Parts: sequence; structure tokens; C-alpha cells
Amino acid sequence: MAKVMISLPEAFLKKVDRMATAQNRSRSELIREALRTHLSGEGRARGSWKRALAPLRALEQQWVGQWDSTDVIRYYRDIRYGPENRR
Repeated sequence: MAKVMISLPEAFLKKVDRMATAQNRSRSELIREALRTHLSGEGRARGSWKRALAPLRALEQQWVGQWDSTDVIRYYRDIRYGPENRR
């Protein structure tokens, strides 16, 4: 097996080591698996979530400030218990 030398920031390397220890793996095994996942395209799936959620985020921005959740709660409470049964 070939060996590769890379430089990583200390804080990042500590995270890698903590994760490797938590998963009972070697540092090399963890890094190999991360690279394998990234190169197979599985690591890119996260970007697709951003694209999938983009229309929902746009709708959210349109609706922010357009309605008050308290009014909705009052409406359904009044339907269920009647407007006269408020505390």
C-alpha cells in the first residue's frame, strides 16, 4: 500500500483522531473511508439537499412576517372551545 503525506491543521486532526477513536478505527482507515465516500459521489449528496430545500426556503422568506402564529392558535382554540372560554 502506498503512503501519502498530507498537512492538516491541528484542530482538524484532533477531530479526526476523536472520531477515529470513537469508531474504534485507525486514523488512516477513517481518512480512507472519508475519501472513498467523497470520490464515490455519496459525499456530494449533501449539496442536493440544499438544492431540494431551496424552493422551501424561498417560500419561507415570502411568508416571514405575513402571519402571526398566535392568531392561528387563537383561531383553532376558539373553534374548539368557543371564544368565551379564554383564560
